[in-house]
Amino acid sequence: MFGATTLSPTSEIADQLTSEDFLFQVGTLSGNPVASIAGLATLEVLKRPGAYEQVFATGRELMAALDGLLKKAGIKAQVIGEPPLFDVLFTDQPAKDYRDTLKADKAIATRFNKLLRERGIMKGESKYYVSLAHTRADIDHTIGAWTEAIAELKKS
Repeated sequence: MFGATTLSPTSEIADQLTSEDFLFQVGTLSGNPVASIAGLATLEVLKRPGAYEQVFATGRELMAALDGLLKKAGIKAQVIGEPPLFDVLFTDQPAKDYRDTLKADKAIATRFNKLLRERGIMKGESKYYVSLAHTRADIDHTIGAWTEAIAELKKS
């Protein structure tokens, strides 16, 4: 039912793997050549003048819009994080540490994220990732989706 793989290295390679100098390293994308090339290409883009400023400006705009929409609707929520990577917690309590984030209303968050996906915002259960690829149209679409999803939340 489950596939099995066996690695039978040569004795020269096996000796390397068992030496005291061997550094064992694992990770989801460790050594993946496609991920490595993508990472290097991303670093080249981020070296361009104004790249970080643009990502942070976009994130600040989105965070302020989301916070404003939630406040206007009277929904208890905290927009937390840094502009390139942020999220919303449905609670009226400030999040000072990880344990505080666990006290937020997960049911509302799940519903909100589902409403966003129905409107073309492909957000998982946590975090918004801001990118240089986001255009003015993407930002406007996101704010529009938030507006509609928050109105739906308000009804329930």
